Amino acid sequence: MASFMFISFIVFIALPSVLWLYALADVIINEFQYFSTKAAWLVVLCFFPPIGTILYFLVGRSQRLTIKPVGKVVVFIIIMLPALMILGYLLFILGQFTLFPTPPETIRI
Repeated sequence: MASFMFISFIVFIALPSVLWLYALADVIINEFQYFSTKAAWLVVLCFFPPIGTILYFLVGRSQRLTIKPVGKVVVFIIIMLPALMILGYLLFILGQFTLFPTPPETIRI
């Protein structure tokens, strides 16, 4: 059960998050012919993340004028965010991390 939840977490949360962050960084870093095109892609990516990401990779990348690689720092952040999410999820599942820890036993007089 836990392995199914872990795999579904990666497929439905972590992987789309990485792709969305990469698309967002790609729009911010690269130049487009008109600023309105860049602004429109930012709005689409921010307000409709799943659909906007797919549309950007299918249509938007061909509209770029410059093709600048996303920097090493951005790629590191994009990779570390889901890695930290996965680590937190595993710690939560294994019981090492709880949102509401139980209070310690007190001495009653």
